Order: sequence, then C-alpha cells, then structure tokens
Amino acid sequence: MGSDVDIAVEVLRPIEQILVFSGAGLSTESGIPDFRGPDGLWRKVDPDDFNITRYIESRDLRVRGWRMHIEGELWGARSDVEPNRGHVAITRLAEARRLSGVVTQNIDGLHHSSGLDDAMVAELHGNVRHSHCLSCGARWPTETVLAWVEAGEDDPRCPECGGIVKTETVMFGETLPEGELRKASLFLAMCDAVLVVGSTVSVWPAADVVFRALQQDKPVVVINKGETEVDHLASVKIDEAIGDVLPGLVEQIIGGAGDI
Repeated sequence: MGSDVDIAVEVLRPIEQILVFSGAGLSTESGIPDFRGPDGLWRKVDPDDFNITRYIESRDLRVRGWRMHIEGELWGARSDVEPNRGHVAITRLAEARRLSGVVTQNIDGLHHSSGLDDAMVAELHGNVRHSHCLSCGARWPTETVLAWVEAGEDDPRCPECGGIVKTETVMFGETLPEGELRKASLFLAMCDAVLVVGSTVSVWPAADVVFRALQQDKPVVVINKGETEVDHLASVKIDEAIGDVLPGLVEQIIGGAGDI
C-alpha cells in the first residue's frame, strides 16, 4: 500500500477542478500566529475582545488593537509578511487551470500576495488588507490607517465623517460577507474534489463548505498537522507540514516536474 501522499495523488490527479479550503495552519508557516496553538492569539488576548459590540464601545480596546497591528501581532496587516511554499503551490494549481477556487478562513491576504486574483478567493472571515468606516462605509488600505496610527492617531477616525474605523475582518457578532459566501458556493458547485490545508474544519459556518462537499460525495483530501473534524470522512489525511508536502503533491497532480 502506498504512502498517504501517494493516495492523495491517486485521488486528485484525475480531478478536473479542485476547491482548496485553507485555514490558519497554512499561514503559520509564514510566521502568522494561529488562534489556539501554543503561541496562538487567544493566549495573548481575550477572545471576547473580538466582539463587534465591545469594539464599538471600548476606545481602549481599539487603541490596543491598532497598536498590536503596528507591532505585527495581528495576522500580518503589514506588507512585509510573505506567502510561503504552500500558498505558491495553490497558485500553481490555478495556473494549471485545476483550481475552482480557494475558500479561506484566513484574513491575511497571502493567497492574493501569491498571485491569485480576487475572483479566485472567497475570504469568509473578511480580510485585514482593507479597513472601513463603520458609519459611512469609506474604505482604505489598512496600510494607510496604520500610517495614521504611527502619526499619532491611536484611535483613528474616518476623515470623512468621524466614524469608528476597523479592518474588514469579521468579528464575533458580525455576519459573514454575502459576496464571499456566494463565491464559496460557486467554487463548490464547480469543483470535483476538496483539498483541505491547515484547517481543523471546526469553525462554522465556514466548515459547512467541506461538509456540503462530502454530502455531495465529492472526495476530500486533508493536509493538516493534528486532528480535524473530517479525518474519518476524508479519502486520505496527511499529517505533515503543508510546505513540506503540498508543492510536490501539486506537481504530481498536474503532471509537472521539479520543485516549486
């Protein structure tokens, strides 16, 4: 019997369109902390602080949040965070026209940085690349807002109306963005299989994408260090670092040669 990687190749090589479902485990290899791990975000801050009502009501919370962005502790809002080999491998799938789309729980924008067009990525939990005014809806690159903070505005306000500014990440108490949900449903309808990378498939409603694929009898392949909610349902589970496995796996799937 072959290795888990060999089984994954056997499952995915004949597949025309693959949906990639990515989670925090993909971006940790770029130095971005996950939520629940030994160095995860929830060990540094109270998860309840990421509630939209609390954010609106507490100036101190907003000041601390923007300072954490400046110091690089929140999801790589700064432009010096780079995609890793896993991100590049996923882009390689798109270049080979074997990717229906990426449905991601990540908010760091690294799929875009690796070369994927926005139309190919559904960011179900929003993104940290852009910020907006909660009152009038004005938008800016988050880099622009961070420049305001560095210039002395510790709780930046909208220059148009004076409203509260936040990144376009989805906080507890907010609904998932409708446009991104529509993209995710389209990618699922177009795909013939799902490749889960760096997710435990335990955060809802995002995880529904993977379970819907299983209900439709579409094969699911998982690459994740540690257990996931779909290990017993997947065609194969590869319990290794994504960057060590995915580049070679993709090359075998698309019939290419050499390293990425």
